[in-house]
Amino acid sequence: MSGEIQGAWFKAILGSMTAAASRFPTHQRTINGMRDDTWYAWEDYVHIMRELHKSLGDRAVEAIAQRSGMRTLPLARAKGFDSVEKVFGDFDSVLRSLVKGLPSTDSARTVAFMPLAAELESGSRLPAPLLLGTFRGFLMGFGKIVTEAKTTPRMGMQRYSLKWM
Repeated sequence: MSGEIQGAWFKAILGSMTAAASRFPTHQRTINGMRDDTWYAWEDYVHIMRELHKSLGDRAVEAIAQRSGMRTLPLARAKGFDSVEKVFGDFDSVLRSLVKGLPSTDSARTVAFMPLAAELESGSRLPAPLLLGTFRGFLMGFGKIVTEAKTTPRMGMQRYSLKWM
């Protein structure tokens, strides 16, 4: 088994995407039947997310992930990640608190953190716009104004550069 994701997070992110497009009634029914406090297969999350990204495109996925990131920030806060420093200082720990047994290749690690900027890196199978939108949403959830958010391919990975004020 390659990991399990908490139902509340699974539902918040993918539920928003399936609700945004009526083309996924089967996924919407599955997600509607999930319980917040139950753990679900990480592979299912990755599979559904990639399918939705293929259909919705980069911009829609990033926008929905941004909104979902803001709405799911309380899950991270409840686990002790209650400041920008705690979230972006070690993003891998945030993900591992929300996904049991997360494959290391699907994580996102903090490369550099400064008071108004962060660099993260990931080789995740999840679409880059999903991660970028989630990062933006978390920052906005802390009341930050994101002044730069970009993704750059780097040696088979994605480098995420974020700046805020």
